[in-house]
Amino acid sequence: MAKIDGVVAKETRYIAGITIILSILMEAVFLIIGMWSYKVLIGNILGAAVAVVNFLLMGITVQNAVQKDEKDAATLMKVSQMLRNLMLLITALLAFLLPFINPAAAIIPLFFPRIAILLIPVRDRKISNGKENSNGE
Repeated sequence: MAKIDGVVAKETRYIAGITIILSILMEAVFLIIGMWSYKVLIGNILGAAVAVVNFLLMGITVQNAVQKDEKDAATLMKVSQMLRNLMLLITALLAFLLPFINPAAAIIPLFFPRIAILLIPVRDRKISNGKENSNGE
């Protein structure tokens, strides 16, 4: 297996960080509305872990696909997407079937990487502004 590219590692750390922040906020909401239990925590951990691993696997797939010809890259991406969707489906099924997991708390974090991706322009703007300020411009 090839080494994980620095960009893939950096973006996965970013996704993991935002997922943790959103998970804490979700836990707080469950606590505030009086629905928190250990099932919420277990579901949150499961969903957040699967979400971050899913993103990492996508990044590794893209990293490997750019080294292949167009046809092989497309096949690799399709197979990866199918397997990662299967992983998400299994996670959702487990959330509903296992009695010690709150289904909502397991499924909601699966959407946290999408929220993190939507926030990337904000992150990049702050990084860009910080560099401009440090250069005295």
